[in-house]
Amino acid sequence: MTTQFEFHLQGANAPEGQLDADLLIAIVQSLKSIALNIGRIETDAERLGRAPARVHRVARLVIGMEPGSTTILARRAGAGANALDFDLADEEAFDAKFESLMGSIALDQRPDWVDDSLAAVMGQLTAALQQAATAIEFKANGQTRRRFATAGLQRETWNSAVQTPPGDITFVGRLYAVNLHTHRLLVQDDVGHQVALPNVADDSDLGPLLGRYVAVTGSPEFDPLGQVKRIQGAAISAAADPIGSPMIPEPLSLEEILASAPGIEPGRIEGLSDAEADAFFDAMGL
Repeated sequence: MTTQFEFHLQGANAPEGQLDADLLIAIVQSLKSIALNIGRIETDAERLGRAPARVHRVARLVIGMEPGSTTILARRAGAGANALDFDLADEEAFDAKFESLMGSIALDQRPDWVDDSLAAVMGQLTAALQQAATAIEFKANGQTRRRFATAGLQRETWNSAVQTPPGDITFVGRLYAVNLHTHRLLVQDDVGHQVALPNVADDSDLGPLLGRYVAVTGSPEFDPLGQVKRIQGAAISAAADPIGSPMIPEPLSLEEILASAPGIEPGRIEGLSDAEADAFFDAMGL
């Protein structure tokens, strides 16, 4: 049967049974994302793109609050009222993995099977729980599995395992202003990937480059998937516009093409005079 999970938030900065709306939303969104990640794993679905129906069958959650208590309830929605009264293997594995992950937060340990995408969401849940309560009691089917204080949790436990390459990089794209007063800019490449350029100190002369192609060189920061998300200490210079630059050469005349082509020149055959060449072409009917 579907496992009922409970997160009893103790020491919350709100009366019992109430919780700041932003914190509640952050926790619920994190739980949904974690469930979707586990669902993709257990149904052997692609990790990117729209999740197929089989993932939602396993990973769709029902979330609630226990009446009169600051306890968040979470369980799989299941397949509906007409479903058979037993769990499939992937559903049982989902519950086991979900419970294991919540225990990993308490132990402050990242399991080896957790990839960077799932780890990023686990870090978000850890941060939300730290803000929501000083201690957490986690239960599964009414049985206490973990009790832990949130102050000692390290969000860095869930940091990306991607190693940042040493040295600076150069990123080419169009330059856009986010806020010139705070020296915040961004650059976007031709496939839509945006990279933030925080605290660009010398941006007084960059106005003419806004909306144009630039080359940005600086120290990169990467997201959990290993993509560049920021470039610190950015040096910005103009770059050639690949669309505006002439990609097709100017047309050539027939004379220019023939002059540059290998072989005989028009009207002449090597070793023959013009009269002999004309006689040859006449004989060929040309």
